[in-house]
Amino acid sequence: MTYDFAETSTAEGRPYFLYLFAEGDHVWRFTSRAAAWTSPAGAIADEAEDLIWDPSAVSHGSIVQSSDPRRVDLSVTFPLSDPFARRYLGPRGRAVTTLTIFRGHEQVPTEVVAHWKGRVVSARVEGRRITLRCESLFTSMRREGVRAKYQRLCRHALYSRGCRLDIESFFVGGTASAHQGLTITVPEVALLPNGWFRGGVLRHAGLLGFITGHAGDALTLSGRMPDLEAAIDDPEALALVEIAPGCDLRRDTCKAKFGNLLNFGGFPDIPGRNPFGGTSIV
Repeated sequence: MTYDFAETSTAEGRPYFLYLFAEGDHVWRFTSRAAAWTSPAGAIADEAEDLIWDPSAVSHGSIVQSSDPRRVDLSVTFPLSDPFARRYLGPRGRAVTTLTIFRGHEQVPTEVVAHWKGRVVSARVEGRRITLRCESLFTSMRREGVRAKYQRLCRHALYSRGCRLDIESFFVGGTASAHQGLTITVPEVALLPNGWFRGGVLRHAGLLGFITGHAGDALTLSGRMPDLEAAIDDPEALALVEIAPGCDLRRDTCKAKFGNLLNFGGFPDIPGRNPFGGTSIV
């Protein structure tokens, strides 16, 4: 039996999907099947060895063909506890993750076809799942070339390519001692002024959480971190964390807090009124 026969048949097909994520030299392989799947050498183009795909509760939405590149985004969902998907809930810096989805049929293990290809753009929490928004490869080819905004606040995301700050050099260590809801208690952060870490990142065991509030020794996160909470509740473990400060995107903050004024991407001296017509331009 061939792939084409199984694909076009009315009852013989038993489809499955393989998800290949690549980020630099790192590669992650997942399958939608309930057990690990091995694709033999040659089933995937240019692969001379057998590949093992880890089982995961991963799924994707409908793949749409459209002449409008803004309508071809694809949603890929993982469980909220999935450590791979949680990597995308914090800032990603310059890293770009590509995604290739392969489709095959269980009774034809030697034939797999590339079903979709693109890259991960963003992530969000929806209930008990994490949804990765991915854009098609063709979408990125048709993206506008000039996208900088003329605004008073910095147009760069903190620790991103335009900001040029290395997040690793700003992490400070601490030990989380308690948690309640979205609030994590870290005594070390009380040594810095309130709000210092608001808009920053908390990292535990390689997983990132976005900080939305900082007051005293309390940090408020945008979402739950089950692994961190489990480490806090374990009396025999230390809940070690690393925290990077946040930014309010203002010029004075960029200069005084980060010493990064050279890369400030805002225009704080924009006049409030159009000098030609008198209308508001902010």
